[in-house]
Amino acid sequence: MSIEGSSIKRSDVKEKVTEYAQYKIRRRRLKTEVVAVRLMPGFKRILEQLARNEGLDLSAWMRNLIIKELKVKGIIRESSSSVGAVEGTFE
Repeated sequence: MSIEGSSIKRSDVKEKVTEYAQYKIRRRRLKTEVVAVRLMPGFKRILEQLARNEGLDLSAWMRNLIIKELKVKGIIRESSSSVGAVEGTFE
């Protein structure tokens, strides 16, 4: 198999796909809690458009917004990744 003049082995592609699938499974397991928010339909449409503009689904966009706000408030460090950034509870 050749892509743009470089030689790529089928086994290399399969290994990368498997690594990515395992990564996605691990990430999914970390996100176990749900926060329900009721909005007027107009607000939801606006948020969905903002998310689409950034190439995200609404859930990922909202998660990023929450993480950004937690960083602004100093609840999590600026250098923290979203994975495992908040392990305890806020008092």
